[in-house]
Amino acid sequence: MINIILLILASFMASCGYTSRSLIDQNVQSVYVPIFDNDTFRRDLEYDLTKAIKEEILFRTQLKIVDEKHADTILTGILKDVQENVLIENPDAVTIESRVNVFVQFSWLDQRTGRILIDKQNVAASAEFIATRNEDVRTGEIEAFVNTARKIINLMERKW
Repeated sequence: MINIILLILASFMASCGYTSRSLIDQNVQSVYVPIFDNDTFRRDLEYDLTKAIKEEILFRTQLKIVDEKHADTILTGILKDVQENVLIENPDAVTIESRVNVFVQFSWLDQRTGRILIDKQNVAASAEFIATRNEDVRTGEIEAFVNTARKIINLMERKW
């Protein structure tokens, strides 16, 4: 009985278009991701952002990250702004909860054809952190970079 239910469930999922494969164009096999530029006054954040993007590419896509010479495509970008907004303060004006907002622009180029696959100017993502849980702005930045990386990969996927 269980086998029949699993078979029905599997065929239902297959017929609805579900797939475990990446939605990145199968014609693209590799990507070069140089360190993103940083237009903010906050030093070294571009390294954390680029690391989050590379990790998300490896986790969610079939793409191999290679050097520029061997890459089908190149993903470049600029960290445009990082903002912190206080959400909750206690009566003594001590921050309880804050949000980090990250703004990037990026471009994905197929270097085999010279065609720009994606060019996005204002991709925004955010993350909240709570000081009473021993989280700080650094915790919020890292989480916001991961959220930004997820958004970038979502934008790289084919539309149905």
